[in-house]
Amino acid sequence: MEKRYRTLRKREIFAFILVLYLASLLLFTFFPRPILESGDPTAIAEFLKSHANFFYSIIYADAQWVALGNFFMLTPLPIIASRIFPHVRLRFIALIGIALAALIEICQLFIPGRVTDLVDLASNTVSVLIGIAAVRFLPLNDHSK
Repeated sequence: MEKRYRTLRKREIFAFILVLYLASLLLFTFFPRPILESGDPTAIAEFLKSHANFFYSIIYADAQWVALGNFFMLTPLPIIASRIFPHVRLRFIALIGIALAALIEICQLFIPGRVTDLVDLASNTVSVLIGIAAVRFLPLNDHSK
């Protein structure tokens, strides 16, 4: 009974982590990006001073950091999901992650200042696959057997 309770408690904790992760993911990917007349770094810096907002700071961050963040953005999803649903096949979790990446890109078509990009979709897909590999080959849970 004690082991069952601990397992249930771990799943509840990971479910809470998943909700927090998905909420922050949605805020970062769906937060409207104002369309600035210029891509000039000075204009962007002035905008950030007048709109001191955490999300704007990330959205207008250095392009290399944005690309790196985009590359690993969905890596936690399979790791967390496999802890909550240990009996679900990794292939299904991968499909859910890739579908989420596609949904994000499609939704960004309708958000002011956001851009849909096939490169983002590809990097998010690779991100999901990195998470799947981590679950599969690292001793995180039963999927590594």
